[in-house]
Amino acid sequence: MLTRIISALIALPLAVFLIEAGGWAFLGLVTFVGGACVWEVLGMTQPDDRPTQVVFTAIGAGLCVGILTGRMGGAAALPIATLLPIGALVWFLFRTGGMETVGARSAFAITGLWWGGALLATTASLRLLPAGSGWLYLACMLAWGSDTAAYFTGRFLGKHKLYEKVSPKKTWEGAIGGVIFATLGAFGIRAFFELPIGTVDLAILAPMAAILGQVGDLAESMLKRSVGVKDSGTIMPGHGGLFDRVDALIFTGPPILAYATLVLGHSVNWLNLP
Repeated sequence: MLTRIISALIALPLAVFLIEAGGWAFLGLVTFVGGACVWEVLGMTQPDDRPTQVVFTAIGAGLCVGILTGRMGGAAALPIATLLPIGALVWFLFRTGGMETVGARSAFAITGLWWGGALLATTASLRLLPAGSGWLYLACMLAWGSDTAAYFTGRFLGKHKLYEKVSPKKTWEGAIGGVIFATLGAFGIRAFFELPIGTVDLAILAPMAAILGQVGDLAESMLKRSVGVKDSGTIMPGHGGLFDRVDALIFTGPPILAYATLVLGHSVNWLNLP
């Protein structure tokens, strides 16, 4: 626990500083974390294939840059979204390795690009909305607040297993407690950052996003259990990998962005960097 606290005390202030700085600093943070997440997904699913890890990590980092600068929007979105899987399959077509696993490895690589790279960058795009840092902190509250509250609620009140096959320690009581706490915390974030979202809209959005955050955590647990690893990486002592830290966040961010843009009509001010 002490190691976890020390790691958090080092990483959290740095992340907040880069988020508030915006621009190149924020883009660098997102690109690094997104690339690291892709690296960790590939490290878990194909640990002996270093060239694939390097190439697809670079592509994942490029995805983050393309999304945050708006270059993957508009007319470019569909060609890029379709060419990436084609390119990945061509890569494995000429780098088959064991034929009995090449299909699974290619699927993991494509999934890793979107799961670790694109979802992270989409979540980070919340920073580019009006009152942007507040939107991003809202996503953090709904992800990490729900996770923390679920842990403590489940520890003291949990009796009924949520999904034992995937995550044996999680309980229904913990999950419900996490959603309630995160939703209450979301209203605190709205007040502090003066987010442009009404009470009814937040009452709809917050529990939905908190639930999806828990789904994101379960999804990563499913992946780790399927390949027999405990943590996605070792970059954060006491916490595991970066993918372990953002698995819930990257499931809360996209629905918040969708709600803010499609329902509330807010516009994303894409990074315009030379």
